[in-house]
Amino acid sequence: MRVSLPGLYIALGVVLAGLIHVVAVLTLPMLAPRDAHARLAALGPANTMIQLPAAAPGHQVMPMMAPDVRYAVCRYDLSNGPVRLRAEIANELWLVAFYTPLGENYYAVIGADMKQPEIDLIIATKDQTVAEVGVDAPEAFDNVVVVNSPVVEGIALIRAPLAGPSRGAEAERALKATYCGPHKGSSPDPSGP
Repeated sequence: MRVSLPGLYIALGVVLAGLIHVVAVLTLPMLAPRDAHARLAALGPANTMIQLPAAAPGHQVMPMMAPDVRYAVCRYDLSNGPVRLRAEIANELWLVAFYTPLGENYYAVIGADMKQPEIDLIIATKDQTVAEVGVDAPEAFDNVVVVNSPVVEGIALIRAPLAGPSRGAEAERALKATYCGPHKGSSPDPSGP
């Protein structure tokens, strides 16, 4: 069976176009200048909880934000040591998720899985030991969860879906009370950093 020369060129062109498409799709996230990490860096310093404004048509800090959800983010940097994240969980719909700068989710917990109204997390790299993080004092850190971050810089996101239209102020108040900042291992007081 002989293949005609124009048919061979068409087949090669289709294969080449497919390969270019796959390479372009896979490299686009790395080449994007305004990824989530870059957008959040423009909002404030690292290791600080920032409450995002409510989403409205044409006014969204991040794409795909829901108007019936309130958001707070912490762009953390572990180069100077562990970071602590504390939040009072207003309802079981809340979600706390951690992402790498490229947007890969590596840890998440929802309010329904928590057996307490507050969450206390310490974000540390695998090189930082539990003793360095200060979790070796059992009385002070009974309810602390250590999250091992695969990266030194990342994003912690809190999603607070509204349980009803009148709950916006309650969710915003709870998000405003969240803490994300440097962890001080010598502080046994759970209300302090």
